[in-house]
Amino acid sequence: MRFPLAPLALVLLGAATPLAAQGGYTSEKHPDLGVDLPRARDYEQVPTQPDEEQVVLYYVEKAPKDPKAARGQRAELRVVWIDFVPDPPPPPPPETPPESDEEGRSKAKPMDAKPVAPPKPPITTFERFLEQRTLWALGRAEPGKTRSGYPGRVVRLVPRDERLAGSVGEGWAYVFEQPNKRTIAFIGECAPSALEEQSKIWRYIAEHAEFSEPEGADLSKIQASYRSSKLRGVEFRAKARSQLVRGWKAVDTENFIVVYHTPDQPLVRAICADIEAIRKEYLKLFPPAGPIEAVSVVRVCKDRGEYMAYGGMPGSAGYWNSRSEELVFYDATVKEKGKRETGEENTFIVLYHEALHQYIYYSAGAVPPHYWFNEGHGDYFSGADIKNGKVIRIGPNPWRIGYIQRLIERNQIIPWKDIVAFERMQFYDPSKIGQCYAQAWSMIYFLRNSPQALKHPQWSKILDTYFVALKEDYSRRLDLLEKQGKKDDEALRATAGEQARGHALTVAFNGVDYTELQYAW
Repeated sequence: MRFPLAPLALVLLGAATPLAAQGGYTSEKHPDLGVDLPRARDYEQVPTQPDEEQVVLYYVEKAPKDPKAARGQRAELRVVWIDFVPDPPPPPPPETPPESDEEGRSKAKPMDAKPVAPPKPPITTFERFLEQRTLWALGRAEPGKTRSGYPGRVVRLVPRDERLAGSVGEGWAYVFEQPNKRTIAFIGECAPSALEEQSKIWRYIAEHAEFSEPEGADLSKIQASYRSSKLRGVEFRAKARSQLVRGWKAVDTENFIVVYHTPDQPLVRAICADIEAIRKEYLKLFPPAGPIEAVSVVRVCKDRGEYMAYGGMPGSAGYWNSRSEELVFYDATVKEKGKRETGEENTFIVLYHEALHQYIYYSAGAVPPHYWFNEGHGDYFSGADIKNGKVIRIGPNPWRIGYIQRLIERNQIIPWKDIVAFERMQFYDPSKIGQCYAQAWSMIYFLRNSPQALKHPQWSKILDTYFVALKEDYSRRLDLLEKQGKKDDEALRATAGEQARGHALTVAFNGVDYTELQYAW
């Protein structure tokens, strides 16, 4: 997943007064990024994704304490930093001409090779950023001020697709450029009703910013603080701490670094204890292909709004990002004045689910199992009851059990022989994704807990056989790619994973009567 930049509608505005109807400004220095600026006190910083390449700073207007005072779309400001590099040279023509017959005609058939789209050029200008990261095209512009030797301009953008006109919020952009060197842009967006107020804030920030050469994060001091510890992955932990933004904190556990913004310290302590406890259960059921030396981040956002701003998908409550090695979710506790806090259990349901995906990634050698197996086990562990650092039992998932019972009563289930082979597009089909999750959970719960399944000579071995066959076959296929010098080819690795899943499914269900199994379930 890449950090999703929302579509931006940028407009030209006149000169603005230094202060608007806000709480003033606070000077912020970011020497590692090469940007110093005045931050509006009514804005808070949100971390960018670890693999984000252009957006270096991201601010969101603070949500009002009273939800009823919210005015819809919260104002946002992004600082985009683009370094110029020359485009790579075009690929050379083929060294040898196509083979010809005796009369000089080419023997190559028109369909021998599929046309390959040329790779997108690197993002080296503001225009390319718009083209590749947004839905907008560049419109008219007017001159702005110069900051730190960077001439500025204010631009207007128009949707590349006219059907989007009027369907997005308003925004504003100040772009500072040194041709063939660097572009720094301040891009703001907000609801139309807030544009006049917010644009003054954005302009003040942009016209009072200072730019310098990034110093680079000095990790030596952070790494030194780990010298007396026996924790592994010090370099990874130090980098995660160096990227903390205002208000965020971190705490280390044996296998994780928990980065959090929630002020609920008892909740953070419980998360740290529970994630280590449930990992031990994962180890019992899914022995890793080899020693797991990796350390990964567990990021706890303070609420759903911050989770969505960080990159959460609509309709989700958490996710595992294998590229950045981050498990991301949020404090789901509902805190109402004069009422008991509720919803904390949902925080842990999501934690236990997503942590399983995180563990499986390392345990299986970075190959994802079939989705009924992966998502079903994530929901299976969501029913864990943990006390004093130990898993006491694993009960039904409260989010799934009622739903699947209703589907069974209505005879609306997906046949087992079909759902076990579902790939991503089928399992996450919006028309049946809820059903797939509920049924996958119930299938895993049945095979793990039902006395009838546990006593059956074939059914009792399905899950373990599948996982072992998946790991072994994928490892074998990677070895073949390595011998061919193609192990780093992502497309070939994906194909190897798909083939390994097919092999594991065939081995695990060899001789199983799907009709009998489904009826017992």
